[in-house]
Amino acid sequence: MRQIETVPRVLFITTSYPSERDDSAGHFVRAEVNLALADGHAVTVIAPRAKRDAERARVIDRPHFGAFGSPGALSRLRARPDRWLGALLFVMTARSAARKFGPFDRTVAHFILPSSWPICALSTGEIEVVVHGSDLGLLERLPRFIRERVLRTRPGARRSYRCVSTELAERLAKLFTNDDVPEIRVVPSPIEMPELGSKATLRETLGIGPEKLVVIVARLISSKRVDVALRAAGAIEAKVIVCGDGPERQRLEREFLNVHFCGKVPRKRALEWMAASDVVLSASLEEGAPTVVREARALGVPVVATEAGDLAKWADHDCGLFVVKPRPASSQNPERVQEQELILNLARLLFGGSPGICGQVRRKRL
Repeated sequence: MRQIETVPRVLFITTSYPSERDDSAGHFVRAEVNLALADGHAVTVIAPRAKRDAERARVIDRPHFGAFGSPGALSRLRARPDRWLGALLFVMTARSAARKFGPFDRTVAHFILPSSWPICALSTGEIEVVVHGSDLGLLERLPRFIRERVLRTRPGARRSYRCVSTELAERLAKLFTNDDVPEIRVVPSPIEMPELGSKATLRETLGIGPEKLVVIVARLISSKRVDVALRAAGAIEAKVIVCGDGPERQRLEREFLNVHFCGKVPRKRALEWMAASDVVLSASLEEGAPTVVREARALGVPVVATEAGDLAKWADHDCGLFVVKPRPASSQNPERVQEQELILNLARLLFGGSPGICGQVRRKRL
């Protein structure tokens, strides 16, 4: 008798997923969903704001009353504490949907909180938790007894962790209080790159002339330190573009009058700005495997960044990635020193010289 082959059923639970085809939110999750589909798996996605596009996955949108979305759940919850009710509603309805459409052979929970816990707290079977950075930072700030509850594996479940960087994996391992540390792998999330025009065509389309172009792509929240990046870029004779939105935008626009703020743009447009640029700049210190850096390097665009996650290790093997290491907190004005080093790297990269001979560095800033 011929044996009937069963198709593996995989569930993805995430708080970040594209609400439309060119939405930048959670595009790395959709890339992973597409890989699972290509492997012949039957895929279900549970997420807020999610809409099915051309994928063959079942995409289940759960209500959240504005708790999730740009510029990030924590920023949205701080701005509107009443949105915690929406977050709780999402947790309850996501857990209910997982039971309704299950059982699944494997569950992939993107972000420890709330996808792994509390949504998957009662789940059994194979559960892979994907750790991105902000979720681990939140877990580290919680009281120890809550951390232990979050990391506890229910009997009957096989829980493993996939971190997007070595630095995150090392931090996560330290949170387990006994010797029974689960499997922790390091695998950067996949990214999908659309077809773009040539650099010359993109610069013409975007209205960029012969001037040097510095591009910053980030959520405008304090942890991304966009103000540090802009002060460094302001010392260079270059056009500066910022793609992204968030609570810091109004303050930044008042402080940096010569910078063009594009706001939140479709992912393809952000990639076009990066591809048209001479350098992509980042001053964030809280990253795992920064997607913007990976995208810029995939486009062949040099990156100047402060050290975060695994960037320093990547730079050892990538001559187009220039990483500025943080200064000890004991040093005088460490942020200002780091800012100066960003300026030096920008000057050398854009103009091929040191500040002593590079006239394009504005002396008033040095």
